[in-house]
Amino acid sequence: MKKYKQIILFFIFLMTLSFSNSNVSAQEETPNLPVYIVQPGDSINLIALKFNVSAEDLMLANGISDPNFLQVNAQLIIPGISGASGVLAFHPVQLGETALSISRKSNLNIESLYKINRITSPSEFYLGSNIIYSQPKDSIGNFNEGSFITQINNQNEIEASIINQTNKWALLQRNQLEYSWQFLSGDLYIDPNKNSDQSQTNIEFNGLPLTQGKTASIKILSAQEVIVARINDYQLNFEKINDQFAAIFGIHAFHQPGLYPIHIEYLDQKNNKITIDQFIIIQSGFYVSDPALYVDPSTLDPAITEPEEDILRELTSGITTTKYWDGLFVPPVDEPICIKSWFGNRRSYNDGPFDKYHTGVDYGVCANLNVYAPAAGIVVFSGPLTIRGNATIIDHGLGVYSGFWHQESTNVKVGDFVEQKQLIGTIGNTGRSTGPHLHWELITNGIQVNPLDWLITQYP
Repeated sequence: MKKYKQIILFFIFLMTLSFSNSNVSAQEETPNLPVYIVQPGDSINLIALKFNVSAEDLMLANGISDPNFLQVNAQLIIPGISGASGVLAFHPVQLGETALSISRKSNLNIESLYKINRITSPSEFYLGSNIIYSQPKDSIGNFNEGSFITQINNQNEIEASIINQTNKWALLQRNQLEYSWQFLSGDLYIDPNKNSDQSQTNIEFNGLPLTQGKTASIKILSAQEVIVARINDYQLNFEKINDQFAAIFGIHAFHQPGLYPIHIEYLDQKNNKITIDQFIIIQSGFYVSDPALYVDPSTLDPAITEPEEDILRELTSGITTTKYWDGLFVPPVDEPICIKSWFGNRRSYNDGPFDKYHTGVDYGVCANLNVYAPAAGIVVFSGPLTIRGNATIIDHGLGVYSGFWHQESTNVKVGDFVEQKQLIGTIGNTGRSTGPHLHWELITNGIQVNPLDWLITQYP
């Protein structure tokens, strides 16, 4: 009996060993699937949306039963991504970047870049989009390794390599070129001998992706004052700030989302003419609708509202070349702060259509009645208006204005220079108002934008 037990145990041992070997073999044959490292703020649904896969497939591939249990820095296998291995990451397309320049920066074959992102046309690499790229696990964070060099017009590749002290063949290999004749005059190439932080950035675009009701800015290091720039038919105005030229602009809260052409021309520091033609995305602000408001019908009469709109446009259309503010803006009221209505909310008056939007932020009376200047500037209007009640408008410079409506009283007059946090009035209930509050409006080159962004972001 004892002998039979030993034989049975021996067979069990052999089966266990065979099963173990089969597991090892299976693991060795498992394909090297790309992974994504979980970042703070990520969720299963958000990651699935980023990579255009279903949350169910993502959970199944990673053996996740509870989507709420997701650890930062965990590595998730991304199913359905072909043509890539290693670690997947995102790169927001910058101004002037193309599919070719991104492939050079990421050191990823351009065909693989197209395949990973499931796109077929270069036009899909639009400004404001996020491009997926892959990196070896031992070189995470090396996107943009090497700096771009601009090939001078009519300069051949040998001259370029000598000027930049770069081996010609290394230059070819790093830029995914096989032959010297593939170098194009005026194109941008990666210099493998220089790190990205050594290169000088000529242009900086803040506020991407462009969003309804948001502020954006472009800063250019240019050798000339005349810069041609437009988004669709909207001209951008540049003013000199220190050693750069800057344009601050807003996207209208009712602007139709979609892709629009952006065109920029300027001279760089070497007097090379730089021309950028690209598509840029304008996305929805996802604004909600306020409860219907009921006001005196006479205050909705175009015969009254339109002349006041004309006054406002005239007062805020000028562009003062001096920048009066410094750093962040501050709230125009004391803490504790309570906001009664947010910027961009769609509005209906007296059961009419929701064809209007809230052009500012409404502060309730939660501390005291004081109204302060959110930033330094010059008062260009102080007085009563039919719709806006007792109003104050401050010019902060560079086409940026603050408006304060429905005040009980104003403490400043036209021409006064006010400092940040200076008392300028008191909260009231004048004009077309449904109760005591302060309406703070911020206008950037003729477009009302969300003033709360200016409390957390320095512009330009």
